[in-house]
Amino acid sequence: MVSRLSESQNEEAAEFEPLPTYLELAMAAATADDRPKKRAKKGFFLWRLSPIEQAIAFAIAGLALYGLALIGDGFLLKAKAELSQVLLKRAFAAELRGEGTKPWPWADFTTEAKVRAPRLGKEAIVLAGASGEALAFGPAWLANTPQPGEEGTSVIAAHRDTHFRWLQYIRPGDAIEVTRRDGKVLTFKAGEGRIAPWDASGIDSASDGRHLVLTTCWPFNATERGPLRYIVEAELVDSQATGSVQPVNTKPLLQAE
Repeated sequence: MVSRLSESQNEEAAEFEPLPTYLELAMAAATADDRPKKRAKKGFFLWRLSPIEQAIAFAIAGLALYGLALIGDGFLLKAKAELSQVLLKRAFAAELRGEGTKPWPWADFTTEAKVRAPRLGKEAIVLAGASGEALAFGPAWLANTPQPGEEGTSVIAAHRDTHFRWLQYIRPGDAIEVTRRDGKVLTFKAGEGRIAPWDASGIDSASDGRHLVLTTCWPFNATERGPLRYIVEAELVDSQATGSVQPVNTKPLLQAE
């Protein structure tokens, strides 16, 4: 009897326990959303884009790949230009000793001269009998112009991003030295650089006097071939007469980049 009364009193007391406070209710509601939820399956991110967004993404990726290809090609061209000049200098030294030799057995050209800009500390071996592709190895003396130092205007052309990149820094009055394969060293005085279309350059190979023209493509920072050329004309300043060297170049290169 006593135990039943005690149980009854406990039940009545439980019915009158303190109600939860507002803070406890708020905390319970806040933690109700903390249970882990299933993550939605994700596919390849491109398939979650709209067709227009996908087209833009593909275009950006294509441009990036094209840029990387251009960078790689540029590095290859410059490396070939630098390494080939080492072999060309050896071949030219042999020419000065009277030894007819090619820089490498399969070369379709020979070394003709060395052009040097003393103020800039730049120089390059000039090729003779060079095709347009051979301009990757060095500047080339044009077939339809006189030898440097002969009566008329001699023309030497080279690429703007390798061997004649320094041409843009030549100032009027700068000395340009040309060492021919017969050993003669000629000094020319540079004039003002100018820009002209390749087919209207105004260069006269039969002009009076002894002149030198160095030319390359313009503008210097462009990546595509264009119709414009940067031209630096120079005049022979020493009075020593020079002997003729039989030309072997037979391919004009005025359109070469």
